Amino acid sequence: MTLSKNDILSIADFNAARPRMEQAVIAAKQTRRVQVGEHMMFLFENHLTIQWQIQEMARVEGILTDVGLAHELLTYNALLPNADSLSATLLIEYTEAEERDRVLHALGGLHECVQIDLDGCPPAPAVFDESQWNDERVSSVQFIRFPLSTEQRQALGDLSRPAALVIQHPNYTARTTLSASIRGALVEDMGPAH
Repeated sequence: MTLSKNDILSIADFNAARPRMEQAVIAAKQTRRVQVGEHMMFLFENHLTIQWQIQEMARVEGILTDVGLAHELLTYNALLPNADSLSATLLIEYTEAEERDRVLHALGGLHECVQIDLDGCPPAPAVFDESQWNDERVSSVQFIRFPLSTEQRQALGDLSRPAALVIQHPNYTARTTLSASIRGALVEDMGPAH
């Protein structure tokens, strides 16, 4: 279900609710954060995390018009998970600027090297946002989607079957098993199956 103007508080109401809402967002992000190797962190998005992003953009940028808010809703609704796919923000984290620049150049082709492995199913490859893609240098923030077949979605929800988030790039290889709590949150975020 997408967010609408009715889901977004006025800036004044958001400022009043912000401390309480921030605690809920921190808890939601904690349940949906997956570190893969030392330098790549995936934050799986849901209704609350996307609502927070829109509220923060409106607050910081002083967006008061319906047109401005409509633009933010259009942009961020594209990042919501749905019944057929998960959505995540990938953060490539290197603290030293020179090393970060070198690595981001060395990670060309990363968009073909990220997947969710699900026991008994073909892997679910990540689909990176094409508007962010550059063959010469990877952006340190990527918006990605993991389309899932009915079989893959069932495997994700079946905790008796292993599942992992995997990166198999010549310059970065790592694998993280998805915990039961993360898997439960992700299936819930997708909403009812078709």
